[in-house]
Amino acid sequence: MNSRTRAIVLATGLVLLAAVPLAAAMLNQPFYLDLVRRVMIFAIAALSLNLILGYGGMISFGHAAYLGVGAYAVGVLAHYGINNGYLQWALAIGASALVALAIGAVSIRTSGVYFIMITLAFTQMLYYLGISIAEFGGDDGMRLAVKSQFPGLIDLNDANAFYYLVLARSSSSPSSSDTGWSIPVSEW
Repeated sequence: MNSRTRAIVLATGLVLLAAVPLAAAMLNQPFYLDLVRRVMIFAIAALSLNLILGYGGMISFGHAAYLGVGAYAVGVLAHYGINNGYLQWALAIGASALVALAIGAVSIRTSGVYFIMITLAFTQMLYYLGISIAEFGGDDGMRLAVKSQFPGLIDLNDANAFYYLVLARSSSSPSSSDTGWSIPVSEW
């Protein structure tokens, strides 16, 4: 696919995604707005696998662990009544980075099937740690009473604003190209 065709396809996709809130409102089905928003959030997380596999050539079963660590960092703060989104965001990034540093220091010394197995082992350890802490819901999960608050930036209680925030983040890309929307493609 040449760059012009690719740009047209991406622009069409963005226009269709931008029309989802309007379509959901017209059909009186707010569920679809939430569903598409969640799909885009998980697509952002899936980009991490594409980056490690495409650029690094390493098959990892541990990439979702860092998403979970960040989610638990936000959830634990919210559980104790700290709903400041800026603080939650900073702690989520910091906690995920520290866990990634520790796991990466051990995992990067391996290769091939050993790398796959050690990332799987660390992910399973973090999974069982998460579901074993009964105070935060254990294996029933954690329910947050209030969404993160970003005063002066965005109101996440507004479903449309939240949707467009996720759309803006998911349509930006870590790589640059002539369209600015290029997603690195794995060679594996």
